[in-house]
Amino acid sequence: MSSENSPTCGQILPILKKLEAHLAIKAGDTVFVSNLKKQVWANLSKRYQNDEIRNFLQVATALDPRFKHKLDDDDTIWDQIQINLIEQSTEEGGGADGDTMQSDNEDEQESQQPPCKLLRKTPLEELFAEEEVQNIVSQQSSMSIKTRVERELQIYQEVPPVLMSKDPAAWWWNQQNTYPLLSNLAFSYLCVQASTPSERVFSTAGDTICPERSRILPEKADMIIFLNKNCF
Repeated sequence: MSSENSPTCGQILPILKKLEAHLAIKAGDTVFVSNLKKQVWANLSKRYQNDEIRNFLQVATALDPRFKHKLDDDDTIWDQIQINLIEQSTEEGGGADGDTMQSDNEDEQESQQPPCKLLRKTPLEELFAEEEVQNIVSQQSSMSIKTRVERELQIYQEVPPVLMSKDPAAWWWNQQNTYPLLSNLAFSYLCVQASTPSERVFSTAGDTICPERSRILPEKADMIIFLNKNCF
Protein backbone atom coordinates (compact mmCIF):
# COMPACT_ATOMS: atom_id res chain seq x y z
CA MET A 1 0.00 0.00 0.00
CA SER A 2 2.87 2.37 0.68
CA SER A 3 3.80 2.31 -3.01
CA GLU A 4 0.35 3.51 -4.11
CA ASN A 5 -0.10 7.08 -5.26
CA SER A 6 -3.34 7.47 -3.31
CA PRO A 7 -3.51 4.92 -0.46
CA THR A 8 -6.90 5.93 0.96
CA CYS A 9 -8.48 4.23 3.95
CA GLY A 10 -11.25 2.88 1.71
CA GLN A 11 -8.98 0.10 0.48
CA ILE A 12 -7.93 -1.31 3.88
CA LEU A 13 -10.84 -3.72 4.41
CA PRO A 14 -10.91 -5.03 0.81
CA ILE A 15 -7.17 -5.74 1.02
CA LEU A 16 -7.60 -7.55 4.34
CA LYS A 17 -10.41 -9.62 2.86
CA LYS A 18 -8.25 -10.52 -0.13
CA LEU A 19 -5.33 -11.44 2.15
CA GLU A 20 -7.61 -13.66 4.22
CA ALA A 21 -8.53 -15.59 1.07
CA HIS A 22 -4.88 -15.91 0.02
CA LEU A 23 -3.79 -17.02 3.50
CA ALA A 24 -6.44 -19.72 3.77
CA ILE A 25 -4.85 -23.12 4.34
CA LYS A 26 -5.13 -25.40 1.31
CA ALA A 27 -4.89 -29.16 0.97
CA GLY A 28 -1.53 -29.07 -0.80
CA ASP A 29 0.20 -26.79 1.72
CA THR A 30 3.16 -28.13 3.66
CA VAL A 31 3.34 -27.91 7.44
CA PHE A 32 5.72 -24.96 7.20
CA VAL A 33 3.46 -23.06 4.79
CA SER A 34 0.37 -23.81 6.88
CA ASN A 35 2.02 -22.57 10.07
CA LEU A 36 3.31 -19.48 8.28
CA LYS A 37 -0.17 -18.65 6.99
CA LYS A 38 -1.64 -19.13 10.46
CA GLN A 39 0.90 -16.84 12.07
CA VAL A 40 0.55 -14.10 9.46
CA TRP A 41 -3.25 -14.10 9.54
CA ALA A 42 -3.30 -14.29 13.34
CA ASN A 43 -1.34 -11.05 13.36
CA LEU A 44 -3.44 -9.34 10.68
CA SER A 45 -6.83 -10.42 12.03
CA LYS A 46 -6.23 -8.53 15.30
CA ARG A 47 -6.07 -5.20 13.50
CA TYR A 48 -8.95 -2.74 13.03
CA GLN A 49 -11.23 -4.59 15.46
CA ASN A 50 -12.35 -1.47 17.31
CA ASP A 51 -16.04 -0.93 16.49
CA GLU A 52 -15.68 2.79 15.83
CA ILE A 53 -12.63 2.35 13.58
CA ARG A 54 -14.23 -0.61 11.82
CA ASN A 55 -17.38 1.37 11.14
CA PHE A 56 -15.35 4.30 9.78
CA LEU A 57 -13.45 2.00 7.41
CA GLN A 58 -16.66 0.36 6.20
CA VAL A 59 -18.16 3.73 5.28
CA ALA A 60 -14.89 4.74 3.60
CA THR A 61 -14.95 1.51 1.58
CA ALA A 62 -18.51 2.18 0.42
CA LEU A 63 -17.52 5.71 -0.63
CA ASP A 64 -14.53 4.44 -2.61
CA PRO A 65 -15.88 3.95 -6.18
CA ARG A 66 -13.43 1.06 -6.68
CA PHE A 67 -14.63 -1.05 -3.73
CA LYS A 68 -18.22 0.07 -3.09
CA HIS A 69 -19.65 -3.42 -3.82
CA LYS A 70 -17.12 -5.31 -1.66
CA LEU A 71 -18.87 -4.86 1.69
CA ASP A 72 -20.09 -7.71 3.88
CA ASP A 73 -23.06 -5.80 5.36
CA ASP A 74 -24.21 -3.55 2.54
CA ASP A 75 -27.63 -2.49 3.80
CA THR A 76 -26.46 -1.37 7.23
CA ILE A 77 -23.59 0.72 5.84
CA TRP A 78 -25.71 2.37 3.14
CA ASP A 79 -28.37 3.22 5.72
CA GLN A 80 -25.71 4.82 7.89
CA ILE A 81 -24.35 6.80 4.95
CA GLN A 82 -27.85 8.06 4.22
CA ILE A 83 -28.30 9.18 7.83
CA ASN A 84 -24.89 10.88 7.85
CA LEU A 85 -25.68 12.67 4.59
CA ILE A 86 -29.04 13.95 5.83
CA GLU A 87 -27.51 15.17 9.10
CA GLN A 88 -24.59 16.84 7.33
CA SER A 89 -26.80 18.52 4.73
CA THR A 90 -29.26 19.68 7.40
CA GLU A 91 -26.48 21.18 9.52
CA GLU A 92 -24.98 22.99 6.54
CA GLY A 93 -28.38 24.39 5.57
CA GLY A 94 -29.55 25.00 9.14
CA GLY A 95 -31.26 28.30 9.80
CA ALA A 96 -31.98 28.94 6.12
CA ASP A 97 -35.55 29.33 4.95
CA GLY A 98 -36.95 27.76 1.80
CA ASP A 99 -36.32 30.79 -0.38
CA THR A 100 -32.68 30.97 0.67
CA MET A 101 -32.15 27.27 -0.02
CA GLN A 102 -33.80 27.59 -3.40
CA SER A 103 -31.66 30.58 -4.31
CA ASP A 104 -28.54 28.68 -3.22
CA ASN A 105 -29.56 25.73 -5.37
CA GLU A 106 -30.22 28.04 -8.30
CA ASP A 107 -26.79 29.63 -7.91
CA GLU A 108 -25.23 26.18 -7.69
CA GLN A 109 -27.00 25.01 -10.82
CA GLU A 110 -26.08 28.17 -12.69
CA SER A 111 -22.42 27.72 -11.72
CA GLN A 112 -22.56 24.14 -13.00
CA GLN A 113 -24.09 24.99 -16.38
CA PRO A 114 -21.02 26.32 -18.31
CA PRO A 115 -19.34 22.89 -18.78
CA CYS A 116 -22.52 21.62 -20.46
CA LYS A 117 -22.35 24.44 -23.03
CA LEU A 118 -19.23 22.88 -24.50
CA LEU A 119 -21.47 20.36 -26.25
CA ARG A 120 -22.87 21.48 -29.58
CA LYS A 121 -26.62 22.01 -29.35
CA THR A 122 -29.20 21.68 -32.07
CA PRO A 123 -31.22 24.77 -33.03
CA LEU A 124 -34.23 23.32 -31.19
CA GLU A 125 -32.18 22.81 -28.01
CA GLU A 126 -30.84 26.35 -28.20
CA LEU A 127 -34.36 27.71 -28.64
CA PHE A 128 -35.68 26.07 -25.47
CA ALA A 129 -32.40 25.96 -23.48
CA GLU A 130 -33.43 28.58 -20.90
CA GLU A 131 -36.75 26.87 -20.20
CA GLU A 132 -35.04 23.50 -19.71
CA VAL A 133 -32.57 25.00 -17.24
CA GLN A 134 -35.40 26.61 -15.27
CA ASN A 135 -37.29 23.30 -15.16
CA ILE A 136 -34.24 21.43 -13.83
CA VAL A 137 -33.56 24.10 -11.20
CA SER A 138 -37.17 24.14 -10.03
CA GLN A 139 -37.29 20.34 -9.79
CA GLN A 140 -34.12 20.06 -7.71
CA SER A 141 -34.91 23.05 -5.50
CA SER A 142 -38.34 21.61 -4.70
CA MET A 143 -36.88 18.25 -3.62
CA SER A 144 -36.31 17.69 0.07
CA ILE A 145 -32.87 16.87 1.46
CA LYS A 146 -33.92 13.27 2.06
CA THR A 147 -35.13 12.87 -1.53
CA ARG A 148 -31.90 14.33 -2.92
CA VAL A 149 -29.81 12.05 -0.71
CA GLU A 150 -31.78 8.95 -1.72
CA ARG A 151 -31.49 9.93 -5.39
CA GLU A 152 -27.71 10.43 -5.24
CA LEU A 153 -27.17 7.15 -3.38
CA GLN A 154 -29.32 5.24 -5.85
CA ILE A 155 -27.40 6.63 -8.83
CA TYR A 156 -24.04 5.97 -7.14
CA GLN A 157 -24.92 2.37 -6.28
CA GLU A 158 -26.13 1.63 -9.81
CA VAL A 159 -22.97 2.96 -11.48
CA PRO A 160 -20.39 0.16 -12.09
CA PRO A 161 -17.19 0.30 -9.99
CA VAL A 162 -14.28 2.15 -11.55
CA LEU A 163 -10.93 0.55 -12.40
CA MET A 164 -8.41 -0.04 -9.62
CA SER A 165 -5.98 2.28 -11.39
CA LYS A 166 -8.32 5.26 -10.97
CA ASP A 167 -7.81 7.86 -8.24
CA PRO A 168 -10.98 7.87 -6.08
CA ALA A 169 -10.52 11.47 -4.98
CA ALA A 170 -10.11 12.62 -8.60
CA TRP A 171 -13.19 10.61 -9.56
CA TRP A 172 -15.31 12.32 -6.91
CA TRP A 173 -13.94 15.70 -7.94
CA ASN A 174 -15.09 15.10 -11.51
CA GLN A 175 -18.49 13.85 -10.32
CA GLN A 176 -19.36 16.76 -8.01
CA ASN A 177 -22.12 17.95 -10.33
CA THR A 178 -23.77 14.53 -10.24
CA TYR A 179 -23.30 13.99 -6.48
CA PRO A 180 -23.15 17.44 -4.83
CA LEU A 181 -24.07 16.07 -1.39
CA LEU A 182 -22.39 12.67 -1.51
CA SER A 183 -19.09 14.05 -2.83
CA ASN A 184 -18.64 16.26 0.24
CA LEU A 185 -19.06 13.26 2.53
CA ALA A 186 -16.71 11.15 0.40
CA PHE A 187 -13.93 13.74 0.60
CA SER A 188 -14.18 13.80 4.40
CA TYR A 189 -13.51 10.04 4.52
CA LEU A 190 -11.12 9.51 1.62
CA CYS A 191 -8.78 12.27 2.77
CA VAL A 192 -7.57 9.86 5.49
CA GLN A 193 -4.48 8.04 4.24
CA ALA A 194 -4.03 4.32 4.76
CA SER A 195 -0.24 4.33 4.65
CA THR A 196 2.89 6.42 4.18
CA PRO A 197 5.83 5.91 1.81
CA SER A 198 7.90 3.01 3.16
CA GLU A 199 11.17 4.94 2.91
CA ARG A 200 9.93 7.38 5.57
CA VAL A 201 9.76 4.59 8.14
CA PHE A 202 13.51 3.99 7.91
CA SER A 203 14.59 7.56 7.21
CA THR A 204 16.32 9.56 9.95
CA ALA A 205 15.78 12.92 8.24
CA GLY A 206 12.63 13.50 10.26
CA ASP A 207 14.50 13.07 13.54
CA THR A 208 16.36 16.35 13.09
CA ILE A 209 15.13 18.97 15.55
CA CYS A 210 16.46 22.51 15.58
CA PRO A 211 15.32 25.66 17.43
CA GLU A 212 14.48 27.44 14.17
CA ARG A 213 12.02 24.77 13.06
CA SER A 214 10.48 23.55 16.29
CA ARG A 215 9.05 24.77 19.58
CA ILE A 216 9.36 21.40 21.28
CA LEU A 217 10.96 21.53 24.71
CA PRO A 218 14.28 19.65 25.00
CA GLU A 219 12.84 17.06 27.40
CA LYS A 220 9.90 16.46 25.04
CA ALA A 221 12.29 16.06 22.11
CA ASP A 222 14.26 13.45 24.05
CA MET A 223 11.06 11.53 24.81
CA ILE A 224 9.91 11.60 21.17
CA ILE A 225 13.29 10.43 19.85
CA PHE A 226 13.47 7.67 22.48
CA LEU A 227 9.97 6.41 21.67
CA ASN A 228 10.58 6.62 17.93
CA LYS A 229 13.73 4.48 18.20
CA ASN A 230 12.33 1.89 20.61
CA CYS A 231 8.71 1.36 19.58
CA PHE A 232 9.35 -0.24 16.20
